[in-house]
Amino acid sequence: NAVHFGDLFVGSYSGFATSNKLRAVYGGGDLAPGRTNRMEFVTINTFGNANDFGDLSTVRTTPAPAASSTRGVFGGGVDTTNVIDFITISSTGDATDFGDLSVARKGAAGCSNSTRALFGGGETPSNSNIIDFVTIATLGNAADFGDLTAARNTTEATSSPTRGIFAGDGNTDTLDKVEILTTGNAVDFGNLGRGASRAYGAFSNGHGGL
Repeated sequence: NAVHFGDLFVGSYSGFATSNKLRAVYGGGDLAPGRTNRMEFVTINTFGNANDFGDLSTVRTTPAPAASSTRGVFGGGVDTTNVIDFITISSTGDATDFGDLSVARKGAAGCSNSTRALFGGGETPSNSNIIDFVTIATLGNAADFGDLTAARNTTEATSSPTRGIFAGDGNTDTLDKVEILTTGNAVDFGNLGRGASRAYGAFSNGHGGL
């Protein structure tokens, strides 16, 4: 079973989380009431409470996170924005504008390898099947990667150095896969074992931050 690690300074939900192999960064989300642009971090191989990292460029929930070993990037979010922010994970400070998604949306899912970040699905306000990508080490607007097998929002994503997986939403248990270094439409990977579900978490031991 999981054991207690520590506490966030601000208790919120519908934010984001990303990491490299040393630090995990959490940010954004809904409070009761209102929303926050605060980001916090922990050192993964220790125990303890989160520390202040800085602020997102805008107050928002459900941005799609991704990371390389040096940068974290966050795309979209409530209120249906196209903003992509980035941070340098090993430092602290406010997020900086990276560029824009091809379509403003909330509830997208993010994954990455060490080179590229992908942002898939979301709500525009209708459900979207769009997958965008950016090159993490640069700045600029996202480009079209391809499409998910179905339009969806509040899906989750995770990755290895070569493959991205997009999992479920409230209406489907479908797992999609893409090859991160190419472009093209997602193909069916399989199904979740728990049935259709949404707003859960996904991670792996081989994402872009590692």
